[in-house]
Parts: sequence; C-alpha cells; structure tokens
Amino acid sequence: MKVFEVLSECIFEEVYVDGEGEILSEAAVRQWKKSGNKMVKRYRCLAGPKKNRLVSNPGDCSVRKDPRKVRQGRKTMRSKKSTIMRKSKISKRKSISKILSKLNARLMGKQPSK
Repeated sequence: MKVFEVLSECIFEEVYVDGEGEILSEAAVRQWKKSGNKMVKRYRCLAGPKKNRLVSNPGDCSVRKDPRKVRQGRKTMRSKKSTIMRKSKISKRKSISKILSKLNARLMGKQPSK
C-alpha cells in the first residue's frame, strides 16, 4: 500500500463495538503496525483491560488478559531486556518505521516529530 493511498483514506476513525458488534462505551482508534516490511491495519484500545495495546479486532479490547501469558511475558522481558533494546534501536532507524510513526501521529491528530 502506497503512502498517498493511505493518506487519502479517512484520517480519524473511532470504533465502539464488542465481539458481537454491539456498541460499547470503550473505544478503539485505527493505527498502523509494522509486520516485516509491510504496513498492517490494527486498532489501539483506549479503554478496558488492554488499554494502549494494538489488537486486530476492536472487540478484543474488552477481553480479559490471560494471567499465565502476562507472567511469562514479564519474565521474558526481564531476561531479554538488553537484546530487545538493541534490536528496537536498529529497527527504528529504518524508513518503514519512520513512515508509520508519521502516519500514526496524523491519525491521532498530532504533529509528527522530526
């Protein structure tokens, strides 16, 4: 997907639904995520147990987190902290990451940082 095609789409989109498509008081905003060297549409949860997380379906914002996966994730983050930091610095220098940060800032109504 080319950048001008992305920019021509709706800039700000809020979604208020759950798994069955019923309207909720919780919201999710459309965002972009990097998957390899491609851009993928995702939704950022604004409320619920998965607040500030990117999910593929806005109905997933109200789903409770699995405690076992949370504990395992925290353990992994503690043990691989330096490796994750080093790899994230490398990936943030790539052009696709810079494009995504500008697009997501624009979707949230903010000025992208230079």
